[in-house]
Amino acid sequence: MNRVGWSVAFVFSVVLGLYLFIIYDDEQPPSQTDSELSMTPTYEAINLDSKLYDDEGLLSHQVSADKMEHYQQLGFMVFDNPVYTVFLESGEPWRITAEEGTLYGSSRIQLEHNVKIINLNTTEFVKQIQTEYIEINLDQKTLFSDQEVEIFGDNYSVKSIGIQGNLATQQYELKQHVQSQYFPQ
Repeated sequence: MNRVGWSVAFVFSVVLGLYLFIIYDDEQPPSQTDSELSMTPTYEAINLDSKLYDDEGLLSHQVSADKMEHYQQLGFMVFDNPVYTVFLESGEPWRITAEEGTLYGSSRIQLEHNVKIINLNTTEFVKQIQTEYIEINLDQKTLFSDQEVEIFGDNYSVKSIGIQGNLATQQYELKQHVQSQYFPQ
């Protein structure tokens, strides 16, 4: 075979190799990127019911939810219809419900849509807090919202835009008072 023959055979081999590479490459499933992998839950739980204890072995809070997705790479958990029960040092619990919740780390939770914080101690002044969005630090028992908030107690309700407070000390600061109503018995 002369040079022309070898050149034609070489060009034909290169073209055939490229063609087979393209066909083989199209058959491979696309690989997931790091951002796609981070958006995939590490694990999921259905009908979650969990209890967390403090350093002294006392029940700190418990959570139940219809569904929980844990995103380890991103450092948070997402809950559908979470119900948190937060226990204070005095033993008095608060029940917190929402349609959606996101727990960052082990102590900061953001709750959204139809959020209700209910004081299970019936003798306290504040019985319930309602809003569409709130952030709660579970360790410090503090809460914050810049959304419309409504506070209920025996014979009264107070509306505000924004709240900052502490469930343990029951001290609350209303950011922008809107309306107060008193309902005498």
